[in-house]
Amino acid sequence: METIKELKLEDFVAGIPGGFFIYRADGDEEILYANSEVWHLYGCGTDEEFRAFTGNSFKGMVHPEDLEWVEESIHEQIKVNQKKFDYVEYRIIPKDGGQRWVEDFGHLVKNSIYGEIFFVFVSDVTDKVENSRKIENQYLRRIRDQELLQAVIQSTIYAYREVYIVNLKENYGRMIYPEDKDDKEKGNYKKIIERHFEEGILSRESEELVRNMLQPESMREALMGKNSVEYQYRKRKPDGTMEWCATTVTVSERENGVPVTVVMCIRSVESIIKKEEQQKTILESALLNANQANEAKTVFLTNMSHDMRTPMNGIMGFCDLAMRHVEEPERVRDCLRKILESSHILLGIIDNMLDMSRIESGQLNLERSENNLVQIMNDVYGLLKDSLDSKKISYVLDMRDVKHEWVYCDLLRMHQILINVVGNAVKFTQPGGSITVTVKEKPSLSEGIANYFFHIRDTGIGMTPEFMEKVFQPFERERTSTVSKIPGTGLGLAVTKNIVDLMNGSIEVESEIGKGSEFTISLSFRVRKQAIKMGDLLQMATETVKTDNLAGKWVLLVEDNELNREIAKALLEEEGLIVDEADDGDVAVEMVRNSKGRYDFVLMDIQMPRMNGYKAAKAIRGLEDEKLAAIPIIAMSANALEEDQKESLRSGMDMHLAKPIEMDKVLAALEWMMVKSDPLA
Repeated sequence: METIKELKLEDFVAGIPGGFFIYRADGDEEILYANSEVWHLYGCGTDEEFRAFTGNSFKGMVHPEDLEWVEESIHEQIKVNQKKFDYVEYRIIPKDGGQRWVEDFGHLVKNSIYGEIFFVFVSDVTDKVENSRKIENQYLRRIRDQELLQAVIQSTIYAYREVYIVNLKENYGRMIYPEDKDDKEKGNYKKIIERHFEEGILSRESEELVRNMLQPESMREALMGKNSVEYQYRKRKPDGTMEWCATTVTVSERENGVPVTVVMCIRSVESIIKKEEQQKTILESALLNANQANEAKTVFLTNMSHDMRTPMNGIMGFCDLAMRHVEEPERVRDCLRKILESSHILLGIIDNMLDMSRIESGQLNLERSENNLVQIMNDVYGLLKDSLDSKKISYVLDMRDVKHEWVYCDLLRMHQILINVVGNAVKFTQPGGSITVTVKEKPSLSEGIANYFFHIRDTGIGMTPEFMEKVFQPFERERTSTVSKIPGTGLGLAVTKNIVDLMNGSIEVESEIGKGSEFTISLSFRVRKQAIKMGDLLQMATETVKTDNLAGKWVLLVEDNELNREIAKALLEEEGLIVDEADDGDVAVEMVRNSKGRYDFVLMDIQMPRMNGYKAAKAIRGLEDEKLAAIPIIAMSANALEEDQKESLRSGMDMHLAKPIEMDKVLAALEWMMVKSDPLA
């Protein structure tokens, strides 16, 4: 087959400027010839290098993203006119990896040897294309900028009710927006000013301001050294209401630095003023809240410092007295009794403080279980009996209107509510006074639910009407000489109110100075259907722990603090219990493992250096000996939060008692462990 080279085609195209190549018009588009200008265009030095780089095909010469539309364009042009050159611009990728633009003039020829082939003249037009596109982009950007400017002008104008151009030197004014309907003023600026007062009534405080500011002399003076000024004033709308408006005056032309021509724009700023007032109110409220929070923190620290130091001073003082009079048993006994009283006061302060913290953080939850109201009321009386007796206060409990004694409630929180309220009655009732507690039950519209009303009436010192309004707020106390001598933080009733709210109940108070107070607590409970005889309940409610049952029982006391361990051991041994000691959780686990069933109870501290109480309890519950694994374990810990109690139960302990140790509670817990199989225990 005769080749292109044999036809000596290079002799014919050697003098042609630019690139020239020939390729088949079939599917492979094989390159039949390319001159040196084409090689160089693609960064190649030889024909062989060029053919290898392009794959010896026109497809390899065109940028992949442009190939499809380039071929379609060429074939469309051929269909329209086969006698003319087809023209196309496209991108190529030379060997250096860059990108260039070329223009392609091609013509389809039918050859007897090769069939249909394309003769193509190609040249680099990258600079021309980029310059053209730059010009095009500048033109488009200019068009867009003009459109944007026009839109800004239009939107700015539409934001105003009226726009005027005013010549301050010639007393000339013309409305440019909206279009002046009948040109009343005929360009007279002073007439424009007068129309403001004819068509819109200004508030009295605004009229003098507006009249003055619209005068040419006032405008010139205000605009010296400034580009614009704005005035705000109140103006009556057509519907009769007043609104805030603003007139902005901007300099358009100056002569020797003096404003000559200005643009005057008038708009409503009512919504802006209202928003600013709202934001100001919000900021003032936030500042007030911040100041109140800061003040509350100061009050809190002051009250806590005072109220915690008072019982602490008592504890330290009576300890000192007891040590000075150790040879006088009666004196020492009196000091110890007062130390115990001060300790209970201090513990109550700490408990209330923790409860307020849990309430404010939303962590106070209710644990509902079946409880007996008679038992609850008896517990309250039992805890306050010593105080009642010491002050010779008469105490009456009336529960005749209670039909369902068994209810589902949070026992701990019920005790807390009633002890806080009844305890306050004891605290603020003078010796020889009386307290009456009446519990009434009323039916509810919901089946299985009953409404209960607890009325606590005392003949105490009473409260002023002003104090009754804030009696349930934290740290509030009546500021009288009588109250100031009675210990307290003002937290008890605040905690009570929050717990009652959590129970979806209510608490109210009525009081009169010198005659006493009556608190009414209303709560709704789910009730137990089966009835129990009142006599049985009273008998059960008056039962006390029989410590004789505990004599001779073995207790493993687990406590890492030597002083705490010494105190607890002494108190337990006084009740006839036999005590072994362990100073850490890992020691306790081994002692139980090797005890051969000696221990009846384990009293477990929580925070210990090597193995804490939770892990020790889990290890004991995991012992192979089932009897040893089932030993009653009671947590005794300074970790007194509700989550700590739940964690104790999750780790396998039977009960959680908070420190400081109250021996009556410890003994009651041990007794209950012995008889817990009894459903009434």
